[in-house]
Amino acid sequence: MSGLTRRSFTTALASSGLMLGARRASAQDQKRFDNVTLRVGVFGGGWKDAIQSFVGSKLEARGVKIEYVPGNPADNFAKIVAARGAAVPIDVMEISPAERIAMTRNGFLEDLPEAHIPNLKKTSVSITEGKAVAYHMVQNGIVYRADRFEADKLPLPKTLMDLQNSVYANKLAFPDVVNPQHWPAVTLLALANGGSESNPEPGFAAAKKMRPLYYYSAAVELAQKMSLGDIVAAPWHAGMALRLANAGQKMGMIHPTLGDKRGEIEFNYLGIVKGTKNAEAAAAFINQFLDTESQVNFAKPMGVAPVNIEARRQLASDPVISKFMLLSEEDLAKTYTMDWNKVNVEKWRASWLRTING
Repeated sequence: MSGLTRRSFTTALASSGLMLGARRASAQDQKRFDNVTLRVGVFGGGWKDAIQSFVGSKLEARGVKIEYVPGNPADNFAKIVAARGAAVPIDVMEISPAERIAMTRNGFLEDLPEAHIPNLKKTSVSITEGKAVAYHMVQNGIVYRADRFEADKLPLPKTLMDLQNSVYANKLAFPDVVNPQHWPAVTLLALANGGSESNPEPGFAAAKKMRPLYYYSAAVELAQKMSLGDIVAAPWHAGMALRLANAGQKMGMIHPTLGDKRGEIEFNYLGIVKGTKNAEAAAAFINQFLDTESQVNFAKPMGVAPVNIEARRQLASDPVISKFMLLSEEDLAKTYTMDWNKVNVEKWRASWLRTING
């Protein structure tokens, strides 16, 4: 070992290990899946098309045939429940927070094989209970028509409670219980009024006091009403502000404060369905979705924040994306995220309907 110091020897070993790890990761990224049909449960419409463009097409280049099963996570979960005891209809799927808990607790998800998902190391998240991994963040807040606020001299709200100001009455929309944005909006209102995820009723009452024009369920309908000017603001998510801005509307996004917190983030997840015969291909799909390039390209049109740290750094220099989203580690550390373990979904839904219809 002449001429080789202990430090250089250690460095050489480390470099060899890194190179070996890189080769293993590369081999995993390039493994072919010829004659494998992967059924992927996804939201439909343009969302599905974006997944195919930036994720699915990469897997198809490696031999996978992808069949998408469109539907919201609750609908796709219902399909899996109905098929219990038979062949599973979905191999890997997008999962919302409520369905993640239900699927995990009731044994509908496989353990995620971390060795086959090397891009996990590039993210700021971990596998939840060994069963699901977050693949993007939805940043919830107040989306508003900036031009209407300026023309009508409306004050900019800082909190969701500020939307109770009578100047907004009948100009707002509030998310109904069937819409994903309902849960974080009610939670922030509940927390501001002495409630919580396990006691959302104060949030229901606060929402009703806003006197919204209507309670929205579909994003498409709200986008139309906001584009027409019937609605000037709504508890919504940054992605819709971005999409409407890309369509030519003058939009703004407020990340509301709650005590020392600013902004609310919910994660959507990917999980491999229990009983699938294509677990390795499903893991490859998840790994591709966590890839830096895929995360950047998917975030730009769809308005979600990447969990991949390098992808967020790249997007921070984008003047449009950074206008609507929180991307720095410092800002993200100050956000609030719901504790879904405290949520009684059925009780919540029933109580909401009684409050709004009462």
